[in-house]
Amino acid sequence: MNDDSSMFCLAGYDAIGFDLDHTLAKYKLVDLMNLTYDSLCESLIKKGYNPKIKDKLDVHKDFICKGLFLDSEKGNILKLSHDGKILRCSHGTRMMDKAEIISVYGPDLHWEHFEEAIGNVKSVGKDMKYRFFENYFDIPALVCCAHIVDILDEENGEPLKKYDFWKDVNHSFGENYIPTQFAKNAGWFFPRLKENPKTYLQPSSNGVKDWLKELKGDKRVVFLMTSSAIDFAGLVIEIVLGSDWRNYFDIYITDAKKPGFFTNNNKFKSIEAGIPGEEVNSLEPGITYSGGNYADLMKFLEKQTGKSDPKVVYFGDSLCSDSFPAKVYGNWDVVLVLEEMEAEGYHPGSKDILETKRKVPKHEVNLYINPEEEQYILSEGWGSFFYHEEEDPKHDKHMNTYWGRTISQYNAIAVPTVEYIAGMPINHQYKKFNSSEVGNTEGFYPGKPKPLLP
Repeated sequence: MNDDSSMFCLAGYDAIGFDLDHTLAKYKLVDLMNLTYDSLCESLIKKGYNPKIKDKLDVHKDFICKGLFLDSEKGNILKLSHDGKILRCSHGTRMMDKAEIISVYGPDLHWEHFEEAIGNVKSVGKDMKYRFFENYFDIPALVCCAHIVDILDEENGEPLKKYDFWKDVNHSFGENYIPTQFAKNAGWFFPRLKENPKTYLQPSSNGVKDWLKELKGDKRVVFLMTSSAIDFAGLVIEIVLGSDWRNYFDIYITDAKKPGFFTNNNKFKSIEAGIPGEEVNSLEPGITYSGGNYADLMKFLEKQTGKSDPKVVYFGDSLCSDSFPAKVYGNWDVVLVLEEMEAEGYHPGSKDILETKRKVPKHEVNLYINPEEEQYILSEGWGSFFYHEEEDPKHDKHMNTYWGRTISQYNAIAVPTVEYIAGMPINHQYKKFNSSEVGNTEGFYPGKPKPLLP
């Protein structure tokens, strides 16, 4: 690997892994978020919640924003700074002014659960006292939660002293996303997606497919590792890469249960007739497995690469399930796929993106963020995912939001989609984030998001 620790280069790795959803698999976000929202609302209404919790999602698209926290017992939704200060806050759908936020959280505006949240980047706090939302399967639930608070307050005549609805929302997640629901055709999410999956998924470009094949050169191992079960993952990847998708990887891991994959001792199981079969003690190339753990995967990678300590890089979209555990527990480098980069706009730091080796043009298929998707990703009410100007008196343009901190701390580089990096030569050198410098912005490719520019 390159001796310059400030640079990142794919050619320096012995193994390259990929997450599936929102990484290799690009979803049509507007359709997906509407499906997610409708599915959660229907589940909650079935549980007895007021049907008024369900509305047309496009009416509330400005309320949608990645990385917000639900303070579940207070009924508040928060945007946090890198050091735990509440930047913006709503009670239900109503945005609170600074005086009201201070009356609830104190004059320093420091959130009481921040240390727990930043300590291990877990999405759910102890006793479900908070939940953060960082992917497009769960972000629309923010609108559900806000509507529930509004309705409870209206029925009570004033805000409640304590809210206890999150356990029901969490149950609705399970009712829609638990892997067994796919086979049963149960819940609301899987049945609708299965009816017409091409409504929600976009095929990869030929440029990405050629790139995946090239990555397997020089004895590199290329693997797929997703927390989706084999039936759902199989449907998704066949649309994304085609019926020959197995040709792009040396091994396939489903139902990985990230982030626990990196810390538990679950045994790998071979897939037999489309379902998990017998436990196995060692892995073989060309086979699809379910479950498993980091230690056994590393043994396989050592055997395949002939290296006692193979260097691994993993592509993923989740700071909670991919970036944090892969870096902290697995000592892997991580390439973060972050669609907000393109939605908020960026300024190329060099001409690299114009001098690609491989054609991955926008006109081949609609793989990039379109204007309608931008409206769902961007939020005037909540502001930038990366930056909050009021918290930057020196105007040094470092990432000063909660997620800005974790982006720089746990990832080597960040790209809007894999299309950008797939167009570059494998030996191309990229600037890395400086993980010791909170909010460092060096690792964005092909350029820094516009809110971070001087």
